[in-house]
Amino acid sequence: MKYSEFLGKKYLIIIFVAVAIYSLFLFFSDFSIVYEKLQNFQITSLPLILLVVFSSWLVLFIRWMILLKKHQIQIPLKINFLIFFAGFTLAISPAKSGELIKSVLLKNKCGIAATKTIPIIFLERFYDIIGTTAVAIIGITFLGLELGIVLALVPIVILVIFYLFYSKRSFDFTLKILNHIKPLQKFLSNIEESHEIIRHSSDVKTICSCSGLTIVFRIIEAIGILLILQALGINFIEFFNLLSMYSASVILGSISMSPGGLGVTEGSFAGLLTLYELELQTTLAIAVIVRFFTMWFAIVVGFISLKLSEFITHNE
Repeated sequence: MKYSEFLGKKYLIIIFVAVAIYSLFLFFSDFSIVYEKLQNFQITSLPLILLVVFSSWLVLFIRWMILLKKHQIQIPLKINFLIFFAGFTLAISPAKSGELIKSVLLKNKCGIAATKTIPIIFLERFYDIIGTTAVAIIGITFLGLELGIVLALVPIVILVIFYLFYSKRSFDFTLKILNHIKPLQKFLSNIEESHEIIRHSSDVKTICSCSGLTIVFRIIEAIGILLILQALGINFIEFFNLLSMYSASVILGSISMSPGGLGVTEGSFAGLLTLYELELQTTLAIAVIVRFFTMWFAIVVGFISLKLSEFITHNE
Protein backbone atom coordinates (compact mmCIF):
# COMPACT_ATOMS: atom_id res chain seq x y z
CA MET A 1 0.00 0.00 0.00
CA LYS A 2 1.14 3.54 -0.75
CA TYR A 3 0.70 6.29 1.82
CA SER A 4 -0.98 8.38 -0.89
CA GLU A 5 -4.02 6.15 -0.50
CA PHE A 6 -4.59 7.81 2.87
CA LEU A 7 -4.77 11.26 1.31
CA GLY A 8 -7.73 10.71 -0.98
CA LYS A 9 -11.23 12.12 -1.27
CA LYS A 10 -12.20 11.15 2.28
CA TYR A 11 -9.40 13.26 3.70
CA LEU A 12 -10.50 16.26 1.64
CA ILE A 13 -14.07 15.74 2.83
CA ILE A 14 -12.85 15.82 6.46
CA ILE A 15 -11.00 19.07 5.75
CA PHE A 16 -14.15 20.62 4.29
CA VAL A 17 -16.16 19.43 7.30
CA ALA A 18 -13.56 21.00 9.62
CA VAL A 19 -13.81 24.30 7.76
CA ALA A 20 -17.61 24.16 8.02
CA ILE A 21 -17.52 23.42 11.77
CA TYR A 22 -15.04 26.21 12.50
CA SER A 23 -17.02 28.61 10.34
CA LEU A 24 -20.09 27.74 12.41
CA PHE A 25 -18.14 28.28 15.65
CA LEU A 26 -16.83 31.61 14.43
CA PHE A 27 -20.33 32.62 13.33
CA PHE A 28 -21.72 32.00 16.81
CA SER A 29 -18.71 33.60 18.48
CA ASP A 30 -19.16 36.85 16.55
CA PHE A 31 -16.45 37.82 14.05
CA SER A 32 -15.78 41.06 15.91
CA ILE A 33 -14.79 39.10 19.03
CA VAL A 34 -12.50 36.82 17.02
CA TYR A 35 -10.92 39.79 15.29
CA GLU A 36 -10.42 41.54 18.63
CA LYS A 37 -8.75 38.48 20.17
CA LEU A 38 -6.44 38.00 17.20
CA GLN A 39 -5.64 41.71 17.08
CA ASN A 40 -4.68 41.71 20.75
CA PHE A 41 -2.67 38.48 20.46
CA GLN A 42 0.89 39.10 21.63
CA ILE A 43 2.79 38.00 18.54
CA THR A 44 6.06 38.01 20.52
CA SER A 45 4.74 34.95 22.40
CA LEU A 46 4.32 32.94 19.20
CA PRO A 47 7.85 31.42 19.00
CA LEU A 48 7.69 30.26 22.64
CA ILE A 49 4.19 28.79 22.18
CA LEU A 50 5.27 26.82 19.09
CA LEU A 51 8.43 25.64 20.87
CA VAL A 52 6.52 24.41 23.94
CA VAL A 53 3.85 22.64 21.87
CA PHE A 54 6.52 21.00 19.70
CA SER A 55 8.44 19.95 22.83
CA SER A 56 5.36 18.12 24.08
CA TRP A 57 5.42 15.96 20.94
CA LEU A 58 9.03 14.99 21.62
CA VAL A 59 7.78 13.26 24.79
CA LEU A 60 5.45 11.16 22.62
CA PHE A 61 8.39 10.38 20.34
CA ILE A 62 10.30 9.02 23.34
CA ARG A 63 7.28 6.84 24.18
CA TRP A 64 7.23 5.61 20.57
CA MET A 65 10.92 4.68 20.75
CA ILE A 66 10.36 2.81 24.03
CA LEU A 67 7.64 0.69 22.42
CA LEU A 68 9.79 -0.01 19.36
CA LYS A 69 12.80 -0.96 21.48
CA LYS A 70 10.57 -3.27 23.54
CA HIS A 71 10.21 -5.40 20.41
CA GLN A 72 13.77 -5.07 19.09
CA ILE A 73 12.70 -2.80 16.23
CA GLN A 74 15.70 -0.62 15.44
CA ILE A 75 15.36 2.33 13.08
CA PRO A 76 17.93 5.08 12.35
CA LEU A 77 17.01 8.13 14.41
CA LYS A 78 16.53 10.47 11.41
CA ILE A 79 14.17 8.08 9.63
CA ASN A 80 12.34 7.24 12.85
CA PHE A 81 11.88 10.93 13.65
CA LEU A 82 10.39 11.77 10.24
CA ILE A 83 8.11 8.73 10.16
CA PHE A 84 6.80 9.43 13.65
CA PHE A 85 5.92 13.03 12.85
CA ALA A 86 4.53 12.03 9.45
CA GLY A 87 1.85 10.22 11.44
CA PHE A 88 0.53 13.64 12.50
CA THR A 89 -0.58 14.24 8.91
CA LEU A 90 -3.75 12.27 9.60
CA ALA A 91 -4.28 13.38 13.20
CA ILE A 92 -7.67 14.56 12.00
CA SER A 93 -9.13 11.05 11.94
CA PRO A 94 -11.37 9.08 14.34
CA ALA A 95 -9.30 8.04 17.39
CA LYS A 96 -6.19 9.04 15.41
CA SER A 97 -6.58 5.87 13.35
CA GLY A 98 -4.88 7.74 10.50
CA GLU A 99 -1.59 7.32 12.32
CA LEU A 100 -1.54 3.83 10.82
CA ILE A 101 0.23 5.62 7.98
CA LYS A 102 3.37 5.14 10.10
CA SER A 103 3.03 1.40 9.59
CA VAL A 104 2.90 1.89 5.82
CA LEU A 105 5.98 4.11 5.87
CA LEU A 106 7.92 1.68 8.07
CA LYS A 107 7.05 -1.12 5.64
CA ASN A 108 8.02 0.89 2.56
CA LYS A 109 11.11 2.62 3.95
CA CYS A 110 12.51 0.05 6.41
CA GLY A 111 10.98 -3.25 5.32
CA ILE A 112 9.35 -3.80 8.74
CA ALA A 113 6.24 -5.96 8.60
CA ALA A 114 2.96 -4.25 9.43
CA THR A 115 2.16 -7.11 11.84
CA LYS A 116 4.92 -5.77 14.10
CA THR A 117 4.05 -2.08 13.98
CA ILE A 118 0.24 -1.86 13.82
CA PRO A 119 -0.18 -3.27 17.37
CA ILE A 120 2.33 -0.68 18.64
CA ILE A 121 0.24 2.13 17.11
CA PHE A 122 -2.87 0.73 18.80
CA LEU A 123 -0.93 0.63 22.08
CA GLU A 124 -0.05 4.30 21.65
CA ARG A 125 -3.77 5.09 21.62
CA PHE A 126 -4.30 2.89 24.69
CA TYR A 127 -1.62 4.75 26.65
CA ASP A 128 -3.07 8.03 25.39
CA ILE A 129 -6.38 7.10 27.01
CA ILE A 130 -4.82 6.02 30.31
CA GLY A 131 -2.58 9.08 30.73
CA THR A 132 -5.12 11.64 29.54
CA THR A 133 -7.86 10.14 31.69
CA ALA A 134 -5.60 10.21 34.76
CA VAL A 135 -4.88 13.89 34.18
CA ALA A 136 -8.56 14.67 33.65
CA ILE A 137 -9.68 12.81 36.79
CA ILE A 138 -7.09 14.51 39.00
CA GLY A 139 -7.95 17.90 37.58
CA ILE A 140 -11.71 17.43 37.75
CA THR A 141 -11.24 16.69 41.42
CA PHE A 142 -9.66 20.13 41.75
CA LEU A 143 -12.57 21.67 39.86
CA GLY A 144 -15.04 20.02 42.18
CA LEU A 145 -17.47 19.16 39.40
CA GLU A 146 -20.28 16.69 40.02
CA LEU A 147 -18.90 14.00 37.74
CA GLY A 148 -18.80 11.04 40.13
CA ILE A 149 -20.57 8.67 37.73
CA VAL A 150 -18.25 9.60 34.85
CA LEU A 151 -15.17 9.15 37.05
CA ALA A 152 -16.40 5.71 38.04
CA LEU A 153 -17.08 4.65 34.45
CA VAL A 154 -13.80 5.78 32.89
CA PRO A 155 -11.54 3.28 34.77
CA ILE A 156 -14.03 0.53 33.93
CA VAL A 157 -13.88 1.42 30.23
CA ILE A 158 -10.07 1.39 30.35
CA LEU A 159 -10.03 -2.06 31.95
CA VAL A 160 -12.49 -3.37 29.35
CA ILE A 161 -10.34 -2.04 26.49
CA PHE A 162 -7.24 -3.55 28.09
CA TYR A 163 -8.95 -6.94 28.44
CA LEU A 164 -10.19 -6.88 24.83
CA PHE A 165 -6.63 -6.64 23.56
CA TYR A 166 -4.85 -8.66 26.28
CA SER A 167 -6.99 -11.81 26.22
CA LYS A 168 -6.45 -13.95 23.09
CA ARG A 169 -10.12 -14.89 22.83
CA SER A 170 -11.37 -11.33 23.26
CA PHE A 171 -8.61 -10.08 20.91
CA ASP A 172 -9.87 -12.33 18.13
CA PHE A 173 -13.45 -11.24 18.84
CA THR A 174 -12.41 -7.56 18.71
CA LEU A 175 -10.66 -8.10 15.37
CA LYS A 176 -13.87 -9.55 13.91
CA ILE A 177 -15.77 -6.44 14.97
CA LEU A 178 -13.08 -4.02 13.74
CA ASN A 179 -12.97 -5.83 10.40
CA HIS A 180 -16.45 -4.47 9.72
CA ILE A 181 -14.94 -0.98 9.63
CA LYS A 182 -13.92 -0.63 5.99
CA PRO A 183 -10.91 1.71 6.40
CA LEU A 184 -9.35 -0.72 8.91
CA GLN A 185 -9.88 -3.93 6.93
CA LYS A 186 -6.65 -3.61 4.93
CA PHE A 187 -4.66 -3.41 8.17
CA LEU A 188 -6.42 -6.02 10.29
CA SER A 189 -6.51 -8.92 7.85
CA ASN A 190 -3.05 -10.25 8.81
CA ILE A 191 -2.36 -9.17 12.37
CA GLU A 192 -3.84 -12.05 14.34
CA GLU A 193 -0.30 -13.07 15.28
CA SER A 194 0.31 -9.57 16.64
CA HIS A 195 -1.50 -10.41 19.87
CA GLU A 196 1.77 -11.48 21.49
CA ILE A 197 3.25 -8.03 20.78
CA ILE A 198 0.39 -6.41 22.67
CA ARG A 199 0.81 -8.74 25.64
CA HIS A 200 4.56 -8.16 25.65
CA SER A 201 4.01 -4.38 25.76
CA SER A 202 1.49 -4.53 28.59
CA ASP A 203 3.71 -5.35 31.55
CA VAL A 204 3.56 -3.11 34.61
CA LYS A 205 6.83 -1.30 33.82
CA THR A 206 5.79 -0.44 30.27
CA ILE A 207 2.29 0.62 31.29
CA CYS A 208 3.65 2.93 33.99
CA SER A 209 6.40 4.45 31.83
CA CYS A 210 4.26 4.99 28.72
CA SER A 211 1.25 6.29 30.65
CA GLY A 212 3.58 8.52 32.67
CA LEU A 213 5.03 9.98 29.47
CA THR A 214 1.48 10.68 28.26
CA ILE A 215 0.86 12.63 31.47
CA VAL A 216 4.10 14.60 30.92
CA PHE A 217 2.96 15.31 27.36
CA ARG A 218 -0.40 16.66 28.59
CA ILE A 219 1.32 18.83 31.19
CA ILE A 220 3.69 20.40 28.64
CA GLU A 221 0.82 20.83 26.19
CA ALA A 222 -1.19 22.59 28.92
CA ILE A 223 1.74 24.96 29.49
CA GLY A 224 1.52 25.84 25.80
CA ILE A 225 -2.24 26.40 26.09
CA LEU A 226 -1.67 28.59 29.15
CA LEU A 227 0.78 30.69 27.12
CA ILE A 228 -1.83 30.98 24.34
CA LEU A 229 -4.44 32.26 26.80
CA GLN A 230 -1.97 34.70 28.30
CA ALA A 231 -1.11 35.96 24.81
CA LEU A 232 -4.85 36.57 24.39
CA GLY A 233 -4.92 38.54 27.64
CA ILE A 234 -6.53 35.83 29.79
CA ASN A 235 -4.49 35.43 32.98
CA PHE A 236 -6.97 34.23 35.59
CA ILE A 237 -7.32 30.49 34.82
CA GLU A 238 -5.27 28.23 37.11
CA PHE A 239 -2.89 25.81 35.42
CA PHE A 240 -4.22 22.56 36.91
CA ASN A 241 -7.79 23.50 36.05
CA LEU A 242 -6.78 24.32 32.50
CA LEU A 243 -4.89 21.03 32.27
CA SER A 244 -7.90 19.00 33.37
CA MET A 245 -10.42 20.93 31.29
CA TYR A 246 -8.53 20.44 28.05
CA SER A 247 -7.77 16.77 28.83
CA ALA A 248 -11.45 16.13 29.58
CA SER A 249 -12.37 17.84 26.30
CA VAL A 250 -9.93 15.62 24.39
CA ILE A 251 -11.47 12.51 25.98
CA LEU A 252 -14.97 13.63 25.01
CA GLY A 253 -13.75 14.30 21.48
CA SER A 254 -12.24 10.80 21.28
CA ILE A 255 -15.40 9.16 22.59
CA SER A 256 -17.45 10.97 19.95
CA MET A 257 -15.32 9.28 17.24
CA SER A 258 -15.54 12.43 15.14
CA PRO A 259 -12.41 13.04 13.00
CA GLY A 260 -9.82 14.52 15.34
CA GLY A 261 -12.60 15.15 17.87
CA LEU A 262 -13.74 18.01 15.64
CA GLY A 263 -16.51 20.08 17.10
CA VAL A 264 -16.80 18.05 20.30
CA THR A 265 -13.35 18.88 21.71
CA GLU A 266 -13.69 22.57 20.85
CA GLY A 267 -17.29 22.77 22.05
CA SER A 268 -16.68 21.03 25.37
CA PHE A 269 -13.52 23.07 26.04
CA ALA A 270 -15.42 26.27 25.29
CA GLY A 271 -18.22 25.15 27.61
CA LEU A 272 -15.80 24.45 30.46
CA LEU A 273 -14.16 27.85 30.00
CA THR A 274 -17.52 29.48 30.69
CA LEU A 275 -17.07 28.31 34.30
CA TYR A 276 -14.75 31.31 34.58
CA GLU A 277 -17.59 33.68 33.70
CA LEU A 278 -16.40 34.10 30.13
CA GLU A 279 -19.11 34.50 27.50
CA LEU A 280 -19.69 31.49 25.26
CA GLN A 281 -19.05 33.66 22.20
CA THR A 282 -15.60 34.43 23.56
CA THR A 283 -14.77 30.87 24.64
CA LEU A 284 -15.72 29.44 21.23
CA ALA A 285 -13.20 31.78 19.61
CA ILE A 286 -10.57 30.82 22.19
CA ALA A 287 -11.19 27.10 21.63
CA VAL A 288 -10.68 27.45 17.87
CA ILE A 289 -7.42 29.38 18.38
CA VAL A 290 -6.13 26.78 20.89
CA ARG A 291 -6.91 23.92 18.52
CA PHE A 292 -5.02 25.69 15.77
CA PHE A 293 -1.86 25.26 17.85
CA THR A 294 -2.56 21.81 19.33
CA MET A 295 -3.94 20.05 16.23
CA TRP A 296 -3.54 22.01 13.01
CA PHE A 297 0.05 22.96 13.75
CA ALA A 298 0.69 19.21 14.22
CA ILE A 299 -0.91 18.45 10.85
CA VAL A 300 1.34 21.02 9.14
CA VAL A 301 4.42 19.48 10.80
CA GLY A 302 3.13 16.06 9.71
CA PHE A 303 2.86 17.11 6.06
CA ILE A 304 6.38 18.56 6.12
CA SER A 305 7.75 15.33 7.69
CA LEU A 306 5.84 13.22 5.17
CA LYS A 307 7.30 15.19 2.30
CA LEU A 308 10.83 14.91 3.71
CA SER A 309 10.39 11.16 4.19
CA GLU A 310 9.97 10.79 0.42
CA PHE A 311 13.70 11.43 0.07
CA ILE A 312 14.55 8.47 2.33
CA THR A 313 15.45 5.31 0.44
CA HIS A 314 15.18 1.74 1.69
CA ASN A 315 19.00 1.48 1.79
CA GLU A 316 19.27 4.51 4.06
